[in-house]
Amino acid sequence: MRRNLLWLTAYALGMAYVEAAAVVYLRLLAPASATDGSHAAIAAALPPRVVHTEIGREAATIVMLIAVACLAARRSWWRRLGYLLWVFALWDILYYVWLRVLIGWPPSLMTMDVLFLIPFVWVAPVVFPVAVSCVMMALALVILRRA
Repeated sequence: MRRNLLWLTAYALGMAYVEAAAVVYLRLLAPASATDGSHAAIAAALPPRVVHTEIGREAATIVMLIAVACLAARRSWWRRLGYLLWVFALWDILYYVWLRVLIGWPPSLMTMDVLFLIPFVWVAPVVFPVAVSCVMMALALVILRRA
């Protein structure tokens, strides 16, 4: 289990960087007036084709996170769930870490962000997904220890 968690952590670190890099590029596509604002302002300023592509990228990310969790635990649905919670939570936290490193964003945990575009636009302060991710990681460890 520890080896799997280590590899899933490495995967989450890499995926988080890829996601953060995509946001850096999206900010370059948005008009200059929008890049001073929140991710919501940037999303609203992007052409519909780019927004649709972003929705597809989000869906692909979820598929990849599910796939890697299933590969880590081939037989047990509980272990798959535990690994999915672990990798999803770490990916989400590390995504914000990478954004902070790459572009200095978010300036605080209370900064509003577009969390997901699927199935609709979710907007909340950054602290919300970070807190939920911490709970998910704890739950993952409980599930994996009992599975």
